[in-house]
Amino acid sequence: MVLASGCLGSGRLAVAADKPLAIVHAVFARSEDGPPEASDEDFVPGETIHFSCQVEGFRKLDKPNDYGREDVSLKFHIEVRDKNGALLKPMEEGKIETTVTQEDKNWMPKLRDTIVVPPLADTGEYAVLVSLSDELAKATTEKRAVFHIKGRDVAPSDALIVRNFRYLRGEDDEKPLPVAAYRPGDSVWARFEMTGYKLGDKNQVDIEYGLTVLREDGSVAYSEPQAANQKIETYYPQRYQPGVLNLNLAKDQPLGKYTIVLAVHDNLGRQMYETRETFSVE
Repeated sequence: MVLASGCLGSGRLAVAADKPLAIVHAVFARSEDGPPEASDEDFVPGETIHFSCQVEGFRKLDKPNDYGREDVSLKFHIEVRDKNGALLKPMEEGKIETTVTQEDKNWMPKLRDTIVVPPLADTGEYAVLVSLSDELAKATTEKRAVFHIKGRDVAPSDALIVRNFRYLRGEDDEKPLPVAAYRPGDSVWARFEMTGYKLGDKNQVDIEYGLTVLREDGSVAYSEPQAANQKIETYYPQRYQPGVLNLNLAKDQPLGKYTIVLAVHDNLGRQMYETRETFSVE
């Protein structure tokens, strides 16, 4: 029998493991203890991911637990970070302190974490970082496991800007209209993303936008200076914010071309951005 170099106060000794301390069998699944997803599988924003891994090579005490102490003593913490190193959620910390019987000699501790993908997560590679300490062996180890998110592609910007403005036929449509043409009585829907704004303390976002609709001759057909305000704080920094516009055309709406003047204000960064997007009523 190979013994650890030191002895415990109870008089029991820790048995050295046959293998070095290691974190193995890292799994990402869509349900707890569900089948593992393939390494090239994409998760999506808003989805819940169940992560688990196991520990091998930990030390156990060589005598029954007669002294009120545990046979196994492990500490761990788990971090989940995006491609830029930002934490998706607070770090998880825990302990595994238990008694292992002879019948459990092949038992391997399992570590778990539940990851809720932020609703505005970027496309890219994300990482789970597991750090483990074996208190009996005075040994540590780490494991990095990666998973992939397929989010909306919104190009970054150093200054406030509107990206991906698109006209839609209906509120829930994903596919933009190839030609932004509507009929009198239709609802005009548009979606876009705002990025390049400044984040405040606790990842605060404070942006607002308004719109003006111009006729072909430049006169104002409709105006709503403050159509929406988005003032939020989130644990995970949100690099962009989605926006939506809706106009209800009258049944006798004059035919012709119209221009939406969209004005976005970043109240924390003291920035303003304006874009003009045209649609027609035919």
